[in-house]
Amino acid sequence: MRKMIVGTALIGSLLLSACGSLASAPPTPETWAPPPATATPAPTVIPTPTRPALTTYTVQRGTIERSVELQGRVAAVGERELSFAVDGVVKAVYVTPNTNITRGQVLAELDSGELDDRLTQAKQQYAQVRRQLERALNELRFPLRRAEIDLEAARATLAQLLAPPDAAKVTAARAALQQAEAARDRARNDASAVKTRAELALQQAQKRLIAAQAEFSAASYAVEQDKTDNRAQERLARAGDALRAAEEDVARLQIEYDTARNNEIAAVQSAEAQVAIAQAALDELLRGPDPLRVAEARRNVALAELAVEQARSAIQVDPTLERAVEEAKKGVEDIQRQIESLKLVAGFDGQILAVNIAPGSVTRAGEPVFIALDPSVAADALEVLITSSAAPLVVGQPVSITFARYPGATYQGTVISIPGSGPGGALSGYHIAYEPTDLKLSSGDAATVTVVLARRENALWLPPKAIRADSRSYVLVQRGDRPERVDIETGLTTPDRVEILSGLNEGDVVIGQ
Repeated sequence: MRKMIVGTALIGSLLLSACGSLASAPPTPETWAPPPATATPAPTVIPTPTRPALTTYTVQRGTIERSVELQGRVAAVGERELSFAVDGVVKAVYVTPNTNITRGQVLAELDSGELDDRLTQAKQQYAQVRRQLERALNELRFPLRRAEIDLEAARATLAQLLAPPDAAKVTAARAALQQAEAARDRARNDASAVKTRAELALQQAQKRLIAAQAEFSAASYAVEQDKTDNRAQERLARAGDALRAAEEDVARLQIEYDTARNNEIAAVQSAEAQVAIAQAALDELLRGPDPLRVAEARRNVALAELAVEQARSAIQVDPTLERAVEEAKKGVEDIQRQIESLKLVAGFDGQILAVNIAPGSVTRAGEPVFIALDPSVAADALEVLITSSAAPLVVGQPVSITFARYPGATYQGTVISIPGSGPGGALSGYHIAYEPTDLKLSSGDAATVTVVLARRENALWLPPKAIRADSRSYVLVQRGDRPERVDIETGLTTPDRVEILSGLNEGDVVIGQ
């Protein structure tokens, strides 16, 4: 349709053009002639395309091995390559060739740049936030400390109550009781003797009074018989005086006796009271604390413990401040580690053989900057040294070695140390012992170490060109007139072989890419 429209427009343009010409000039007659005859072209024969031959591969069973080759050199067993752990510009070198070194000695260091200033600022920041945290904690710890002191006092009181009686105090109490009992006995005996003497004196006075009374009665009777008898009168007068004296003696001695008896009672009671006091003191020591007092003391301890817990739970510092302190501390430690990593420290006692750096030079992490000799091992023993810092080797791993001095021959070796595993962790490179050890090698000879990374025995495999992949791995298997997709699971892969874990069997034929 589009072609028709374009054709119509073209015809219209030609007609307009013709009309314009007719309008400007008289028409010129033309003679018509038929078009020449056109020959019919012969048909072209198109050849049938030939199908290219398909490349096929057969699933086989065999060994698949992935390995890597590392370049190294022969070196003395005691030879150690030392390197920095980080990149940097060398600030100072403190040793020269043939310098004896000791373990822990700083051999060289890199320029710290702004790290020193950053460390100073980080320490100041850490000190500042830590002071803020300490002030906050001190304000919160005051009630806790007071509660802890109260708890200590309550526990001390309870412990004092529950403590067994002191042996010395018990002995003293027993002695006091014995003294009180002895004093009571003395008081009883002394008072009794005084009373007895007073009683005897009173009895004698009473007897004299009775005799005086009898004499007075007899004298009175004699006077009544003969009132004119002067002698009788005199006798009566004497008898009266004797009676009055006897009565006064009895009255006085009665008072003394009563006094002695009362004194005896008082002294004995006082002494017995002292005995009772001493006995009570001893009983209290032996009996132990009062249960009521113990219960009260236990209650006070429990209350004090509760107060401590409440005070402790009230200590809640702002988490932001705590995080600031931890981050500031970590910042200081990180910078300190960075500064320490700029120092190369000897990990053993030995001797520097070669120095590969100078102040102002640039060095890379793992790049040997010193070669040192460890005299603790045999000086004439040799090993293979690989200076790569990222080789896929582990201690005890078996390897294969070829030496430039013995082309075509392969020898077996074992990894005996890896970077950082030597004394002090300051060693670089991988150290490999080889067999036999009597090969005619010299320090510096080139060596190639082959490391088997993975190995599969009796495994099904195909070449990589036979494997296709989209969302998963698959192959094309010819089924009749057309290829059929078969999904597979692959395993170990090498440049020339791919392990087939599932989907195919030995002898299956697949179409290559």
